[in-house]
Amino acid sequence: MSKVLLINPPFEQEEESVGRSKSVRKVLNIVPPLGISYVAAILERAGIEVKIIDCAIGISFDGLFKMILSEHPDVIGITSTTPAFVNARKIASFVREKRPDVKILIGGTHVSALPDETMKTGLFDIGVIGEGEITIEHLFNNFKNREFVGLDEIRGICYRNKDEICKNENQGFINDLDSIPLPARHLLPHPKYYQPTPASCRRVPYAVMITSRGCPTQCTFCDRKVFGERYRMRSVPNIFLEIEEVVSKYGVREIRFFDDTFTVNKKRIYDVCDEFERRKLNLTWTCLSKVSNVDGPLLKRMKKAGCWQILYGFESGDDRMLKLLKKGNTVEKNMRAIRLTKEAGLEVRGDFIVGTPGETYESLEKTVQFAIDMKLDYAHFNKFVPLPGTELYRTLTAGGHIFDFSKSTILDHSQIHYTPEGLDNDTFSRFLDNANKRFYLRLSYILKRVFSIRTFCQLKGQINGFFAIKEL
Repeated sequence: MSKVLLINPPFEQEEESVGRSKSVRKVLNIVPPLGISYVAAILERAGIEVKIIDCAIGISFDGLFKMILSEHPDVIGITSTTPAFVNARKIASFVREKRPDVKILIGGTHVSALPDETMKTGLFDIGVIGEGEITIEHLFNNFKNREFVGLDEIRGICYRNKDEICKNENQGFINDLDSIPLPARHLLPHPKYYQPTPASCRRVPYAVMITSRGCPTQCTFCDRKVFGERYRMRSVPNIFLEIEEVVSKYGVREIRFFDDTFTVNKKRIYDVCDEFERRKLNLTWTCLSKVSNVDGPLLKRMKKAGCWQILYGFESGDDRMLKLLKKGNTVEKNMRAIRLTKEAGLEVRGDFIVGTPGETYESLEKTVQFAIDMKLDYAHFNKFVPLPGTELYRTLTAGGHIFDFSKSTILDHSQIHYTPEGLDNDTFSRFLDNANKRFYLRLSYILKRVFSIRTFCQLKGQINGFFAIKEL
């Protein structure tokens, strides 16, 4: 029987390069790697022995390398985003040196966006592009005597053939999401080892779930287009098959629906709410939504069924910037969604992306003031990173910009990948830290959060969050 080791590499670089305190680390959002959990389920269904190592829970490189040497796998699969690719390379280099007979696969958004650049490193045997479940199944059907054969006939991969890099036809997206087995959570650490950000969780243990794939919006800064625009949904019975599993096996008390936009199909959301009430599971839950997908009756129904918070991608408090980002919404539409959500008794989290092309100090100020004036429950001011696979990355690189992701970190605001014309790095970096302080360290906000605490999980999170913001 073949043995496969799937690895989720550390997101950050070496400890000394992160430039962040332990207080900040206590509020990072560390969620289970569902992508490789689905791949693991496909492999188990095919009778292949699989193990997952999730470095996100604090496994060091030394610890990871010892585990690799002790496992003796035939194949190692590494999932990687662009920020984590430097660590994926480090892992692959170690395997190449210590276990040259092991085949190394890489999947995820980075290789999907930059297949040629990924394979030019010479560290990976095969890259899996886009959704990996069908491709992985076909690959291992062609794994004979510790070798992958017939690669030219397998869609959705890139690979090296001597000195040539080959990229096959795309696999296409999976239409019937119910046909995919549930993620192999039994191969992951227990949910108690994962860390929700204080803004996103009231009760633990909690579980992250994805009930749909694809995002029909055209945002210029987002790399989700790598995995398709056409929206595909799991059925309600299939969703609750997974919910019942996480409740019965792991004692989960809260669900975070991690779909790019959970509320695209309103009828399905009403059906989900009906099923929550019918089953009487005593679960709370949160989700992500686009502002144009919600209305008053839907939000009230979600609240009644256990939802307590919605995360919206507002992105900016300036209409000019929203148009440049191709968000398809306006400041007025954002305000309407906030009003309706609050009227339904739900908390509002807001995501903002700052520092994209066209940004000015005036638009930055409008964004922070929007979050304050609208009395959001939580606001996240994220620096713009020109991720491969996005429209902005293509535009900027075509204009001569070169981005080096090997020496910087997403979390450290002192490390800026791109600064808009008219701004400077130091001032922009200070703005990012000060934006969070201005929003979170207001006396009125602190008192509001204190009186909103309902659980010990919230109390612990609010304390950690307060000290993290203070140390920025």
